[in-house]
Amino acid sequence: MSLLRTLVRPVARLNAVAPFTVSARHLSFTPIYTAESTVVGARNGRVKTKSGSLDLKLDLPKEFGVKGGPGTNPEELFASGYAACFGGALAVAAQELKVTLSPDTAITGRVHIGKKTKGFQLAVELTISNSGISDADFDKVVKTTHEICPYSHAVHGNIEVKTVKGK
Repeated sequence: MSLLRTLVRPVARLNAVAPFTVSARHLSFTPIYTAESTVVGARNGRVKTKSGSLDLKLDLPKEFGVKGGPGTNPEELFASGYAACFGGALAVAAQELKVTLSPDTAITGRVHIGKKTKGFQLAVELTISNSGISDADFDKVVKTTHEICPYSHAVHGNIEVKTVKGK
């Protein structure tokens, strides 16, 4: 069974149940899943997911000119989410293009934040390591992955995204 079918088959079952809340009715698509998290205290607070699977302390990094703390921050969470989502889309793209990825393929997400004229700006770097694919296949798979990945869709044209082949 293809990975795409494996991912899509449970989706068909979910459509039998109302898959969205009242607040999602404005969307141009029908969600198959909605993640929900609440932050209290902003960057020096706490983030908790509705499912209870995530409950983390948030702290500003010391690079912001503060003491810093052991907690995570929105940039780390975004880097993690994008890397995980891109990895899933990479597997689908590779299968679509009949390219075999190594099971040791790793995606490292880096989210940069810096000042701009007014406010702050983000940039992303995704490094794909241990993929086991040639440079020519890498370029094709990455292009297709960006066409599939919802994170790539969300940031396209808004922030710089660089995808590189690691070792």
